[in-house]
Amino acid sequence: MLKTFYKSIINIIAFFFFVIGIFTLSINWSNFKKIYDIDEINIYGTSYFDKSIIEEKSDVLKSYNIFDRELENYKNEMLKFDHIIDCKISRKFPSTVDITIYEREPIALISSNELIILDSEGVCLPVEYCDLSLPILSNFKSNPELYPKGSKTASTNVLSSVYLMKFTKDNFSIIYDNISEFVFNEESEYEIILKNGKTRIFLGSQNLQKKIKYLESFQETIKEKKNITDFRYIDLRFNNQVIVKEA
Repeated sequence: MLKTFYKSIINIIAFFFFVIGIFTLSINWSNFKKIYDIDEINIYGTSYFDKSIIEEKSDVLKSYNIFDRELENYKNEMLKFDHIIDCKISRKFPSTVDITIYEREPIALISSNELIILDSEGVCLPVEYCDLSLPILSNFKSNPELYPKGSKTASTNVLSSVYLMKFTKDNFSIIYDNISEFVFNEESEYEIILKNGKTRIFLGSQNLQKKIKYLESFQETIKEKKNITDFRYIDLRFNNQVIVKEA
């Protein structure tokens, strides 16, 4: 009888310590998990578009643990934005997440039913995420079906213009930065209107990249005395010739 009593006491004590152990372990596990709760988020790569939309979407991550698979869902949410090509997420222990955004490069604006941004590949993007001053493509067809959001423009003339804008930006940025309008005129030829409002550059319809190189060479030749903006027009429509009229 006494032996049974002592055995019961031992079992009660053992159970008590077991419960205490489980409780202590759970507290320690909870504290351990908190160490890996995300408390710092760094965002990189937002050069052209509004960073605040990324920041707003990123705030939800602070409810996650650095090990959570939900981070991959966040990447998928980012890729729903038309202006984002890719999103890379890096974990830094114990509680930091680095987000690198790869954006589309805005090159020009065009008006359809609304203003549309065109990126360097001719993909149509909404303007609400970007407040850059961009060249405007003028006198092109404005049919909405030619400019599907998130897809490449269906207009071959617009696409050619975008590629020329990209070429100009990469090779002659001084001119690109001064373009107000890129016009497709009634003769199906291309013109550039500079931001000073008085200088027009006539490119014609053929060998457009070559014409931009001529323009660059011309600028280099006159740079000691004049600037391209000192002319009323610069005509590059004729082979191996630059015809100018001073303002």
